[in-house]
Amino acid sequence: MKNIPSLSTLIICLCFTQACNSKLPNQSIDQEQKEKNHKQERLKAIKNKLLSDQNCIIYDSTQVFNSLEDFLKLERFVGKVVYLDFWGTGCKPCIKEFAYLPDLKKKFKNEPVEYVYVTTYRKKESDSFYSKTWRALIEKHKLTGVNLRISNDAKLRFYERHRNIVDPEWAHIVPVYLLINKEGTVINYVAPRPSSKEILYAEIQEMLVN
Repeated sequence: MKNIPSLSTLIICLCFTQACNSKLPNQSIDQEQKEKNHKQERLKAIKNKLLSDQNCIIYDSTQVFNSLEDFLKLERFVGKVVYLDFWGTGCKPCIKEFAYLPDLKKKFKNEPVEYVYVTTYRKKESDSFYSKTWRALIEKHKLTGVNLRISNDAKLRFYERHRNIVDPEWAHIVPVYLLINKEGTVINYVAPRPSSKEILYAEIQEMLVN
């Protein structure tokens, strides 16, 4: 004759199962709250850094920003013209353009113009290797301004949102330069390169007076 569990044993097992199941939702909520708190702390640190440091290096590895637009809405960029440079650490034409940045910055030294250099990373990449290369190039070429490293997905989403204005395939091309006006609107998705000099200067000047 088979052993039949006693009623008390069944009750204990049932209570234990319910106790285990009741912890799972709470654990999930706790983890979500921790991630939310971490992002809020990270965002606060980034905001403080942007306001206190003339030259900033920001690696958004925890994806604090849901979009590039969210980043450009931060206080540092309000009421300023932004020249945004999408570049890659292995892109020779990108790096060649850095030689023309001193003249550009000298031209608008006392004007409300911000320079933002954006590179992307993929999940499969080794953070330590690519991050070191990125930082080394920033230092070597004296990329003063704001250096931002975002996920490749964030860049793809940016171009997808603006597909009625610019071909999403541009998301895969570097270097690409954008000009953003003082109201935070992208005016030119394929702006002149720094090496174009007077052509670029004229576009920036026009945005400053309008």
